Amino acid sequence: MKIMLQNHTFYPVLGGIENYLYHVSKVLLTMGHKPVILCEKHHENLLDFENYQGIDVIRHPYYDIPRRMLFLKPKMVANQLKNFISRHVAKMDLVISRYPHYCFATCSLDSNIPIFYLPATVFWKFIKKSSENLGLKSRIFNYLWKPIFGEMETKSISMSDKVITLSRNVSNSLAGYYDLEPNTFIVNKPGVDIERFRASDNGPEDREEFDIPKDSVVILYVGRLSREKNVGKLITTFGRLRRRDTHLLIVGDGPCRVRLEHLREELEMMREITFMGMRADVERFYSMADIFVLPSKYEGFGQVILEAMSAGLPCIAFKKAMPAYEVASEEVIADGLTGFCVDPYNDDEFQERLLYLIEHGDTRKAMGKAAREVCEKEFTWEGHVRRLLDLLKS
Repeated sequence: MKIMLQNHTFYPVLGGIENYLYHVSKVLLTMGHKPVILCEKHHENLLDFENYQGIDVIRHPYYDIPRRMLFLKPKMVANQLKNFISRHVAKMDLVISRYPHYCFATCSLDSNIPIFYLPATVFWKFIKKSSENLGLKSRIFNYLWKPIFGEMETKSISMSDKVITLSRNVSNSLAGYYDLEPNTFIVNKPGVDIERFRASDNGPEDREEFDIPKDSVVILYVGRLSREKNVGKLITTFGRLRRRDTHLLIVGDGPCRVRLEHLREELEMMREITFMGMRADVERFYSMADIFVLPSKYEGFGQVILEAMSAGLPCIAFKKAMPAYEVASEEVIADGLTGFCVDPYNDDEFQERLLYLIEHGDTRKAMGKAAREVCEKEFTWEGHVRRLLDLLKS
């Protein structure tokens, strides 16, 4: 089959959806299918057409909308997308769309091609969270566009053949926001690259390279440094421990980095907390670590938890506690078996669970081993893709 996967961006942009497109496409290739990724030409140096590791990539131009029409920009972009997609979709056997503009545009073509919509979350919630780190003008326009975003996503949901989510958390969020039945959505849990993310013997050497004491218990965070990631709470809790035999590694970048670095200075933990910035070799840091913590307030799924589990790390994350904490950690972490899910409003519990794993090396190893086994059995990309294709039969 020839299968089109759609999103606003693809590599070289690094992110959860971009990785999803890549891994699904690679599995489709091994199964004898022909994946085609359609996205925006988000940098002038990118090619309109290219083959990336066997995956055909088609990039449409950036659609510049006249200033006087900016308040209608989402609809106008969708219309331009409709024209572009119509020239490339005719020979497809399936379309998998990860972005509402593309799904709406494809559904509007009224073809007989099956369309699967896979939203990462409620689109407006994503836009609202993203806007917190933008300037006033961008925030104003995003609020003006809110009704259009809602209309496009509502129609994407109603017009698609299947609407698939990666977690019950996202299904429930969409159902609540759009006043739909939860069974409108099909949950198909994602996979993780179990070959890339595995325990490595290079951990001690990598620690030496980054000046991390070889005997320290290393706590790791991987992700964007933005408000919803709540990294300040992790730093503050780590600071209260006052354990000189521990080290906190923070891998990632974002608009809150400067503030978080100032917090490190205030806690006088310059040697115990290291900011690594963005890294393409993130698997090295999982191998260096002993414990993984994701303190997010908002995660549609939390792919980094899977990466850590696959690398054999016990994980700590907050439980879902609406409306402030909308996360899927309890769908991924088996509490007490592969890590701990803690009450986000109980600071003592968070600190106690973290301290328990620091002081109990045998428990860390047992939980990490169990976490790896769960990934190998339940979270493979092959399984995810097969379940996707099986939906064509139903």
